[in-house]
Amino acid sequence: MKYAAEELLYNYEARREILEAAASPLGAACSRAPIFTVPDFVFQESGTLVVVAHNLAGDSKTEVFAAQAILADLARRLVERQDRCRTVFIDFPGHGAPTPWDWGKTIAEWTGIALPLEAQDGSC
Repeated sequence: MKYAAEELLYNYEARREILEAAASPLGAACSRAPIFTVPDFVFQESGTLVVVAHNLAGDSKTEVFAAQAILADLARRLVERQDRCRTVFIDFPGHGAPTPWDWGKTIAEWTGIALPLEAQDGSC
């Protein structure tokens, strides 16, 4: 344990990753947070990604993002729509549920959506 702590003291990249994961709005295992299922996500010709998230009560929320939006962007938006929470769990049926370590992956990367070439470099 002491060695691991010393390693983090000088490994700035590892320390940054841990701090970013800890600050992520994505729920961690064994924490309490609202759960959303995202069965619908579509890339539109306009260069946007439309995501439909459902809570456990069946209410849906439609959110529109830039093509290169990351999972943390979606989680932050869902947190903003909730009262009294700092994190959320998101399940993508067939793709799994991201953890705080996945915060920086794009929604397209996580779900396997094939983006047009011009959207992949962020120039929509």
